[in-house]
Amino acid sequence: MYNFVIVSLSRFNIEFGSNIRDIAIELSKNHRVLYVDVPLKRKERWFRKDMLAVLEVKERLGSRKPMVKVNENLWHYIDDSVLESMNGASNPKLFDVINYVNNRRVAACIRRGAKLAGFSDYILINDNDIYNGLHLKKMLKPRKYVYYLRDYLRAMRYWQQHASRLEPKLMEAADLILANSGYLAAYGREHNPESYYVGQGCETAHFVPGKTAPPVPEELKKMSRPLIGYMGALNAERLDINVLQYLATEMRGCSFVLLGKEDKVFESSSLHQLPNVYFLGLKEFDVLPAYLHAFDVTINPQVLNEITEGNYPRKIDEYLAAGKPVVATKTKAMEPFNEHVYLANDGAGYKRLIERALLEDSPERQRARIAFAQDHTWPNSVKEMLHAIDKQFHGQEVEVNV
Repeated sequence: MYNFVIVSLSRFNIEFGSNIRDIAIELSKNHRVLYVDVPLKRKERWFRKDMLAVLEVKERLGSRKPMVKVNENLWHYIDDSVLESMNGASNPKLFDVINYVNNRRVAACIRRGAKLAGFSDYILINDNDIYNGLHLKKMLKPRKYVYYLRDYLRAMRYWQQHASRLEPKLMEAADLILANSGYLAAYGREHNPESYYVGQGCETAHFVPGKTAPPVPEELKKMSRPLIGYMGALNAERLDINVLQYLATEMRGCSFVLLGKEDKVFESSSLHQLPNVYFLGLKEFDVLPAYLHAFDVTINPQVLNEITEGNYPRKIDEYLAAGKPVVATKTKAMEPFNEHVYLANDGAGYKRLIERALLEDSPERQRARIAFAQDHTWPNSVKEMLHAIDKQFHGQEVEVNV
């Protein structure tokens, strides 16, 4: 049994799903796990008092419960520390000084949490937090320092200024890099030979059809069929608004249903003026299967860029677990899905493949999609993670997956 401490870009009680939360829960079936929320920024604590994360910190610390036991082997720790905002610092030296101070505060937070959990030593997993995790190996001296790589952050606007300079340093220092796509594992190996693809999990059982279909949500009943559905964040850095506009204009007989939180670009887009495009907002995880099972075809119209090329789209497994036809943008990360997903390059390709998917759908294809998705589980992914960690401790070679 190992002791694991996890720090992440995502808080444990995030309002939508996250890989690392699911990994923590899966690890805790056979190992002891401490999930430490990275402290909030000072400006968040002062000026965003209605933010759910701020409210959670206030409630937990007000009730003097910084540590909560989630299950027999999993603890969640929240600290009263605050971090300084530094991403706006264009001067690298100034940024590095502030970031070092933040790292010291995160390290102190982890020490306090580990003491409460009774962890004298542990494996530290850093979930893609480039800045706050940069110096933690040196400051904490864990048994192993694992960098979990699930996004190409250096291509995103928020991270562009400093991540390309700092992430290679973090990866070089890590004992192990574990990635959820072959593309990201290859990127990791550019800086550290101990970089491995460990797959991606999904709560497939939540989406697999039961003996009877769930009732169709009322807001879908009034829409014209076929229903073309998307579930996930509506973020213009990742999704191609032009493809959606093309489809809605060229396929006026279809209803395009978008579930998820919109960024400002989507909020101001002309998609809102199209009569067959429906923005239904963020839905609770428990009700998602009812919407998904009502869709005739599902889509993931990613814009092709450095962010999406190697990004493993978890939603594809959810779509497939429901047995639904899927049309997605052709990327490196989508190559393993070739046999079960229609892959498009542009709006015209999406239109042609959606029409084809509607014609070709069958019970046999649905069963094949479900079976394929059911291989992509958190037990399977975490098994690969533990295999790589075990091999590190025993000095054996790890098979490189691509």
